[in-house]
Amino acid sequence: MAHPYIPNLVELQMLGELNYRRLGKLVRGYEEDDSWHFTIHTMGQQSRLSLELMEASRFTAQVKLTFAPEISIKLPFSSELTMTVRLYHDVGIAEITDGHRHYQGAYPYPNDDMHHRDEKFRLNQQLSDLLELCLKHGHRLYDLPDFQFA
Repeated sequence: MAHPYIPNLVELQMLGELNYRRLGKLVRGYEEDDSWHFTIHTMGQQSRLSLELMEASRFTAQVKLTFAPEISIKLPFSSELTMTVRLYHDVGIAEITDGHRHYQGAYPYPNDDMHHRDEKFRLNQQLSDLLELCLKHGHRLYDLPDFQFA
């Protein structure tokens, strides 16, 4: 008989706090902007990570994160990854949502949506990995004025 999965709430909260801090480091000095763009160079490959502020209030903010190769690759599936991140400023936590609902802490397995038992943790770990990659190997892309011919 399979044992039920019990989420580790302490681990999940710690991951959310670290992700909130990572996002803070990425936008530091540019908090007033509503989008942030980075190019990432790793092992001969270039990628781009973009953060776009979708909504903001006193206690929360919602950011759309997009990660994709710099040069589009011809694949039979999309190589772009998009996720919605909700930031809770009062408790300093960032977590993945799909924009209109939160992921459950645990899912029965198997299930019709093909979610992992620990889907919420895995998605937030993926966010952690992307933010760490950007912090270690990323460079901010500054908005350059459009070139004007004389």
